[in-house]
Amino acid sequence: CDVSLKTGSSLFGLRCIRGLEPWSRPPDEEEARTFVQVISEKYNPDNFPYGQGVGVVILPSPPGSPSKDRLFLPSALVLNSRGISKAGDKSDIATFCAHVVELDLSDNQLNDWGEICTIVSNVPHLDFLNLSMNPLSGVELEPSAADTFSRVRRLVLINTHVSWDTVHTLTRHTPE
Repeated sequence: CDVSLKTGSSLFGLRCIRGLEPWSRPPDEEEARTFVQVISEKYNPDNFPYGQGVGVVILPSPPGSPSKDRLFLPSALVLNSRGISKAGDKSDIATFCAHVVELDLSDNQLNDWGEICTIVSNVPHLDFLNLSMNPLSGVELEPSAADTFSRVRRLVLINTHVSWDTVHTLTRHTPE
């Protein structure tokens, strides 16, 4: 399909390739984005054409090493509005986030406490977690899973619509 759009004195043309129109895929078939995937995309060395990003250190592997360059991320990660709905591989989370202290996951698609617990349990020094604007209504946190949050001293749940039972469960397991 060809589409032309005229605004003022400018003419814009668009060409669609059959089968690749973004509107042709049903919304429930959208690919789930993982926490690990988003970290890899945001802090990929290729995304820093003018040098490393602020707070990102890339250490090359020894010659002949099968492992890729390793990312050492800042201690405060801001991954808001990235479409995250799943945790991803636990060992990757632990590797990437060994020294992360603050984590902003606001305005994502996290709607499962199990996925959130997977992330939190693999970030050993996590002190601050922002889950604001994630769709957590109607999802209860099991008391056994609440221990995962025992190291988190500051937890933000603005506009998540979590139940008071979940808030109570969390406050019983977080430090004073």
